[in-house]
Amino acid sequence: MLGGVENSDRQRAALRAATLTGALAAALALSGRQADSAASAPAGAGATYRVVIDPGHGGTDPGAIGNGIVEKEINLEVALKLRDLLVLDTGDGGGGAAWDVLMTRTDDASVSLGSRTSLANSWPADYFVSIHHNAFSSSSANGTESFSFSEGSTSAFVRDNLQSELLAAHGLLDRGSKTANFFVLRETAMPAALTEAGFLSSPVDAAVLSAPGSTDRAAQAHLFALQRSVGVAPYLPSDGPSNYCVNTVNPIGCSPTISATGSPSLSGPAVQIVGDQILSRQFGLMIWSRTQAATPFFGGTLCVGGSIVRTPIQFSNGFGPQDCSGRFEFTMDAAFLGASGVAPGEEIFAQYWFRDPTALGVGLTDGVRLTIRP
Repeated sequence: MLGGVENSDRQRAALRAATLTGALAAALALSGRQADSAASAPAGAGATYRVVIDPGHGGTDPGAIGNGIVEKEINLEVALKLRDLLVLDTGDGGGGAAWDVLMTRTDDASVSLGSRTSLANSWPADYFVSIHHNAFSSSSANGTESFSFSEGSTSAFVRDNLQSELLAAHGLLDRGSKTANFFVLRETAMPAALTEAGFLSSPVDAAVLSAPGSTDRAAQAHLFALQRSVGVAPYLPSDGPSNYCVNTVNPIGCSPTISATGSPSLSGPAVQIVGDQILSRQFGLMIWSRTQAATPFFGGTLCVGGSIVRTPIQFSNGFGPQDCSGRFEFTMDAAFLGASGVAPGEEIFAQYWFRDPTALGVGLTDGVRLTIRP
């Protein structure tokens, strides 16, 4: 952990902190301009589950249209993101499950209902999930509902999981889990469910469904529901933290870097964010936000933008007054994340700033990108 400040140096520390904070505020201002079968899925450790994802409508069939949203387009967007999450989940050994995925369409193609069910039956799939959005003649109709062919079935279990997760993702009215004689539910030979995330004809629902990140949340909701359906805890897969942005290399050759171990979780172990090659014995700020930036500043790049969270002033330690042995470790735990109001699936962006008397006044690491897990 970072060292403290000697009592005798408190006034100087406060002055340096104020200088760095002022530089940060200026930089942020600059950035701102710029039929259900009895068949069951395979079980047991190491099982791989076959899932057919069915983006409803497509091609000459647009589906519902309302408030600037076309159903066939938003269905496909959610479905493709779900496919990518299932692939990522398969390769992430930290949790979740393993999946084989087939899509009934991957572009704006016309696909018959018979072709959709035949694909699933001939593979054969273990699960079939059809993704839809609703509409009605009255704009007052709103809310989320999910369907299976019958009650008391595996399909109904999957349907209920989907309904629960979509409600958590979008916060819309709960219209309930229901049964329906839909072709893709009746003619599939495996557990099958169909979701209607909200009404495109409702201004209330449409505002939520078109908001930034909405299709990501919907895809994650479908992922979590499938995970629950095969008996594993909801888990947002990740290929790990990644770096972006450009650091500041100072005149004596320090090239400060930032890295992270693991991915932050609202319920799991803490993540250590580590900085190396920091100019030693200097005060700094660990900052993070939900917004990535790339604004040239102080010979490097301001890597975060928008609303930020700052830690207390930190000290980089090190051996000499002006060498590259400075290092910091910052613990980002579940309590810290919870207090910040972040949600599963959100990305966060972090960067370390420190006082650099050898250059223009501020040293910058590169940025590190992390995805919040449940």
